[in-house]
Amino acid sequence: MAGPSGILFLLVIAMPAFLALADTPHPYCDRPCQNELSLHLYLHQFVAGPNRPNRNEEFVLTPGYPLGFGTTLIHDWTLTNTVNPSDTIIARAQGTHIQASRTNANGWYISQNIVFQSGRFAGSTLQVMGTLTEQSEGQWSIIGGTGEFTKAHGTIKYKMDPASNIEDGIRELDIHLIYTPNYPQATQSGTPPLAKLLGGCHAVDNCCCKKY
Repeated sequence: MAGPSGILFLLVIAMPAFLALADTPHPYCDRPCQNELSLHLYLHQFVAGPNRPNRNEEFVLTPGYPLGFGTTLIHDWTLTNTVNPSDTIIARAQGTHIQASRTNANGWYISQNIVFQSGRFAGSTLQVMGTLTEQSEGQWSIIGGTGEFTKAHGTIKYKMDPASNIEDGIRELDIHLIYTPNYPQATQSGTPPLAKLLGGCHAVDNCCCKKY
């Protein structure tokens, strides 16, 4: 058994290491990191109606009220990188639009999922709500997401593109969102205090760390 002098000797030897540990800020996971992303895409709306073989929307309800109030369509609009509808489909806007105004024949309420089907975000979705009116420009809200876009929020600014024609209503989309990447990660809830002191972020790939 070491005597008092032996213990003192060990403390003197170990002291530099403890001092270095105390002087070094150590990371501890404070919150998940968030990413900011901007996308520029073109939406193609091939309008419903007879003799429209390329249509990507269909009437569900036509109740016959004035100004088309209550008219409901289901849509599967396509999103590409250019105004050319034959380009690779990056995503699809799948949902419904309802004529929800009793004073304006173009007061459409939209609820849709943007489902990405190619590229790095394939399989991820954005939940989007908003309106369409006779105005050539407008904005939709991003209220959620799945996959890569967990906890997404943001906006989509749209405007009609001059390349639109009688069949294909083309809207240029500027998508801006903030989201929490859905990476596999370990939690800190059960981490002992000593492990936190020694570097609590070592097992967490997706966290923004404060230094202590």
